[in-house]
Amino acid sequence: MTAIRAALVDAVVAAFPVALVYFSGWAYLTSYLGEFGIDATQIDISFTTVLVYAFVPLQSSKVLWMIVAVVASGFAAFLIELHSDDKSKTGQTWASLFVVLTLILLVFLLFVIKNAASTAGQEMAHGVWRGKKSQSAMTLVASKPEDDASVLYEVCRKGRRLRQIIGLPDQMFLMCRSEVDPCNRGTLFAVSKDGRIVYTADKIREDIDVIKTVCTN
Repeated sequence: MTAIRAALVDAVVAAFPVALVYFSGWAYLTSYLGEFGIDATQIDISFTTVLVYAFVPLQSSKVLWMIVAVVASGFAAFLIELHSDDKSKTGQTWASLFVVLTLILLVFLLFVIKNAASTAGQEMAHGVWRGKKSQSAMTLVASKPEDDASVLYEVCRKGRRLRQIIGLPDQMFLMCRSEVDPCNRGTLFAVSKDGRIVYTADKIREDIDVIKTVCTN
């Protein structure tokens, strides 16, 4: 039983960092894309892309301190069990208490990461609306020039009002900021890698009546 438990502990310890980083990246992407009404579960986001975006919320000081607390608690449980006699009930009790504490801290850590990811996602979305995100303009080669969406896209491109939300291997999501109210209104474009507009939607910021931003063009 001791060998089985040790193997399970090793497996958990090995998988924990990857799982934590993936959860962080996914929480950030769902929050960020959700600000534009994009359902992250409906688009193809690669594993590596999620891992790259994970480091945005992981840089939060609250998240870092929680990770330190989890590691310290788990390490304390390991040391106590390592140096305690098999017949020592006191040592086993303390080790069990630190294991429970570690699990509780893990649960709190997930909530802290989710909160940090949500905050970071909202801040990044605000950057798109304020025009601080990079200007992007994919060339349309497969759409009909006379389509309303294509005409609007070209107007936005020439007016330098297109901002990249996220670029994926098979498509890119772009926001055309409104010429009249660029920080609060715009048109969302999803452009495939072959230059075809596959989706458009008019967007209004959900917090338009709450946050008054200073626009930059």
